[in-house]
Amino acid sequence: MPFHVSLVGRKNLSREIYRQIARAILEGRLRAGDRLSPSRELAEALDVSRMTVNVAYERLAGEGFVTTRQGAGTFVSDSLTRVAPKAAKQRSRGALQSRTIWQSVPVRTPFAQPAHYDFRTGLPDAALFPHPTWRRCVSQALLSIGSTAGVYGDPAGLLNLA
Repeated sequence: MPFHVSLVGRKNLSREIYRQIARAILEGRLRAGDRLSPSRELAEALDVSRMTVNVAYERLAGEGFVTTRQGAGTFVSDSLTRVAPKAAKQRSRGALQSRTIWQSVPVRTPFAQPAHYDFRTGLPDAALFPHPTWRRCVSQALLSIGSTAGVYGDPAGLLNLA
């Protein structure tokens, strides 16, 4: 690998390996098609476990920074565009920002109008529930227990509601 990974004083080693490799790719120190060191060699050079390096490589692959080829190794992805160092430094100051490509995508509002039918599963139609009858039954049951409402009752519940 044509760059140096430093783990001095770092706590989350796999995140630091990921961060430094991603930065090297974005700044152009690692170019498309460049082969990364095998995880075993990098782990030995950094004096960390191979799993630590594998976690970093998997995250890089998951985010599209690298691609892996069975038996050939891990390579910097061809689909990435290089970011100028100034732009990379600007992005790192503050909250996460979306990529500019997402600003050009039109966003539809499919739920701007209420749907005629609700096809969600597990939700009963509240309009069909007999609220007045339920309210009357609950009120009668509560009136029948009177002053004993503040004490523990039958562990099986209110028998009047059964």
